[in-house]
Amino acid sequence: MAAAGTYYIDTINFADANEVFLDAALTTCAPNGFYQMGGATARQQVDCVNGVGGRLLDPVACPSCTPPAVDPPIAANTSYKVTDVVTSAVAFVAITNTYQPTQKITTNLSANCWLINNGSTDAITATITGPCNPQFVAQPLYFLLDSCSGVGSVYTYIVDPSTNTPPTDARYEDINTSLFYVYQNAPGVVIPIGGIPIISTLSQSGTGCPVAPTEFSYWNATPCSGGSSVTIKSNNPPNSDGTTFTEGTTSVKVSGTCYVINNFLQTTSAAVSNIGVYAGTAYTGCQTGANPCIPAVVATPSFDVVETTSGATNRVTKRNGFSQNDNIVITGLAGCWKLVSPSTVSTSNTIQDFCPAVSDCAEYTVIGSGTWNRCSDGVQQYRDFSTEPSDQVCARLGTADFTGGETFVQNCVEDIAPVTPQYNYYNVELCSGGGATIVRVPVGTTLTTNQSVKINNGSTCYKYVSGSGLTTTQDGTNITSGCDVCDPPATCFSYAIEYSPGTTVCLTGGQGVVFGDTNNFLTATQLFASQAGCTTSQAAASGVYTFTSASIRTSRYWNGSTLGTAQTCSSTPQSVTATITAIDTTGLTGGVEGTNYNLSGDIISSFISGPAPLDTNPGTFNTRVLITQGFTGSNINITYAPTSISSDQDITMTITGTITQDAVAFVYSVTGCGTPEFFRISNPTALTSGTVIFFRTNGGLTRCGTVGQTTTALSQGDVIQVITSSGCNNNQCLGQGSGFN
Repeated sequence: MAAAGTYYIDTINFADANEVFLDAALTTCAPNGFYQMGGATARQQVDCVNGVGGRLLDPVACPSCTPPAVDPPIAANTSYKVTDVVTSAVAFVAITNTYQPTQKITTNLSANCWLINNGSTDAITATITGPCNPQFVAQPLYFLLDSCSGVGSVYTYIVDPSTNTPPTDARYEDINTSLFYVYQNAPGVVIPIGGIPIISTLSQSGTGCPVAPTEFSYWNATPCSGGSSVTIKSNNPPNSDGTTFTEGTTSVKVSGTCYVINNFLQTTSAAVSNIGVYAGTAYTGCQTGANPCIPAVVATPSFDVVETTSGATNRVTKRNGFSQNDNIVITGLAGCWKLVSPSTVSTSNTIQDFCPAVSDCAEYTVIGSGTWNRCSDGVQQYRDFSTEPSDQVCARLGTADFTGGETFVQNCVEDIAPVTPQYNYYNVELCSGGGATIVRVPVGTTLTTNQSVKINNGSTCYKYVSGSGLTTTQDGTNITSGCDVCDPPATCFSYAIEYSPGTTVCLTGGQGVVFGDTNNFLTATQLFASQAGCTTSQAAASGVYTFTSASIRTSRYWNGSTLGTAQTCSSTPQSVTATITAIDTTGLTGGVEGTNYNLSGDIISSFISGPAPLDTNPGTFNTRVLITQGFTGSNINITYAPTSISSDQDITMTITGTITQDAVAFVYSVTGCGTPEFFRISNPTALTSGTVIFFRTNGGLTRCGTVGQTTTALSQGDVIQVITSSGCNNNQCLGQGSGFN
């Protein structure tokens, strides 16, 4: 069954309408379906999707249209709505034929007068007790109100009870006339000026005069492309916005369509059926004048083009079958050119064909170390070519990135043979701090955080810092879980404890015995699995250890290398978390992260948990400042604030100190003595051309050679000694065996 409703169309007559809308602004199309307005025909709306689109099909006969159901009868009024003229309170009283709307009455609600507003079906809350004889005893002062519509002034006695005056700029409405008045903030008077009425039917409704409704000017117009006339509107009265319409000539644009103005219709604030507000620009004509609504089509006989390799620009004549962004060959010009954008300039250049297909990989000559994506599968590769004879890679286009740069040679499809690494290299330092150096371990063996190592089975223990991009011949041996394990205490002591895995302190755990490096569990710094573990460096399992003495339970977390702060256990164990959320480096003079230093270990978002109060200090967090090779750090200090917390809290890490660049070494071209090999060797001080030196390459080879000119290329080794006598025939150069020099 059809349902009646209110809809909007874009013409005066439904028969020639283009679309049905849900709103007067004609922005939201009505749902798809059949619509009928009078007569015996209906039109189907289609293509309305998500409120956008919509179009009406031709009328069709509607033999079975059923009139909409009759609205149910309006319920009879059972009460009057009344308003207290003093307090503005609202109530509902029983209807009686004795009193009518606009009369004032008394009720059983209060002694004040009540104004009957209108009939209502609301529930009755009171009854009428009689007529009201209004007396303004409680309102000795009268306040002048000015009309918002210029029809004169009136007095009111309605005030704000807290100030006994009307609110500043208060607006009042006469409920009988619907006229508005506004208080001009003048003092009240006891005796009103004669001739100015005192109105008791006012109701306060805000501040200031209401905004006048916007007036529109309406114009008859015809589409520039032809068709039926329409009504358009301007958001201002005629010409008040500075726009001048010349009837029959001026054109405007509404919703992207151009219309010629035929004649003025009217100026009003009332709703008028129209297709919308014009876009705000008055054109000189549909297609004429200096500023036409429909600009003349500009011929674009050619394309601007760019050569895809060199970036050179040119122009080529359009050709059917070729469109913007195509890569083409231009007759008589070398290279592959991309069609960028249409051009209004003619040219004699012509399109020959599309560019031939090319490989998506290219051969690059590379210098130094870097990465590229392998041509065969796109997997990223890393190689340091500083000491390798090969310096070319076949890479996916645009993926080669080397420290010394990369140069395109030609397209390619074959990958270079992979290099099987033999060692992993790591930065380490003395367990006591400082003494940074590099060690290597065979591939398949790794060093990680908290591990310790010795060099070439020596006696000195070093701790892991980070992976290294440099090489060395120092072998890392005797890898253990930490410095305390690498160099264990001479004696240790047993504690009867409860043990629980995880990190939560004060849990009830299994009974057992563990060994520590002091005679007091509270002062111990290391835990060992057994008495023998004190000398074999067998660390106790990580987890929570709880010790009871004199009925006091104390719990500490052991991570395998470090013991946490002792927590006295209560009936409800408490654990808090400290999270690093900010790093302050303003006190690190000369330091630029990523350039001359990097951070490792505990940085942003790193956190520690433990019993409250939790100490937050360099012994708890493990942040490292790694100085870049070629720079030196001094007085580097890391602190954390606050230093102790009793609840979950954010921590600020502050780094202070100074980072300076090391003195730049001189790099020389060196010709090897004997066999004419060539090297780039660095020395911290200047050398004279022709000086014979004894040097070692980064690969560990030792040679003698003659110093030549300085070079900006990367160094391949360092000077060991300057030969002061006999040159290449010095015993130190000749005494190394055949072929040395």
